[in-house]
Amino acid sequence: MSASAAIDRRSLLALLLEWAVIIITIYLALRIGTWWSAVAAFVIVSTRQHALLILYHDAVHGHFARDARVNDFMVNLFVGIPAMLPVEVYRPLHIDHHRELGTDRDPERQLLYVNQAWNYQPLPFGALLRQLLGDLLIVNGARTIAAWRKSRPFPPMSAQTMIIAAAWIIALGLLIYAQPAVAMIALALWILPLLTLTQLLQKLRSYAEHSGGPGVTPGWQDWTYSWRPGLLGRMTIWPYNINRHREHHQQPGLAWHHLPSVAADRACLAGSSLWQLLAAQRDHPR
Repeated sequence: MSASAAIDRRSLLALLLEWAVIIITIYLALRIGTWWSAVAAFVIVSTRQHALLILYHDAVHGHFARDARVNDFMVNLFVGIPAMLPVEVYRPLHIDHHRELGTDRDPERQLLYVNQAWNYQPLPFGALLRQLLGDLLIVNGARTIAAWRKSRPFPPMSAQTMIIAAAWIIALGLLIYAQPAVAMIALALWILPLLTLTQLLQKLRSYAEHSGGPGVTPGWQDWTYSWRPGLLGRMTIWPYNINRHREHHQQPGLAWHHLPSVAADRACLAGSSLWQLLAAQRDHPR
């Protein structure tokens, strides 16, 4: 963000682009009206939801606007409320994650993998399959939410957040009233990916970012990793430079589009080696 810019224009354009792709995708699925168009829309919407959540992560660090109220308005309007994750809920967890990275006080260690097979180490194939299916089928997400609600009080929502939520509900209600069939299909093509495949993509990215720690992945002596993904990886697991995650933890004050300016660690892992980091029967990536 330039010194003179109140809003990070690249982030705003990225948000608008992702929403344009989602809206066009759902519109085409409705017009075509076949099962395969619905499946294609499901996958495409899921990848773009994940991209929105990466931009959301950037705004959690305050990179969308110099003014905190404008920053939080943008993130909740475009992502937080439609993704059912207001910034007031996620920000305290994420700031603690940066502060306590790799320790027992890290919220990701406390909450994200609670009652699950994966414990920052590669798994045998059967256990890995159960883990991934649990992430895909809402089970593990429900466990995380339950653990969070038991361990932390629900944070207060700002008046601004409540107004944004009310605006989304009113807009959705008007759409349902005007075009009930269209609205319900469109809503399903938003909610079903959000609760399933998008959560799996989020979890795969989390595995990639903080797998193992010192002594688990050869060549790394830290609790976070950077990757060299190909085009498919950037479209799915690592959009908006989130693959430069070690650099992000080293310099969290940098917006996503400035991370490529930071010298990459020579030990960056190849995106194609992610499976090797997850499955115990394979060698660790080097």
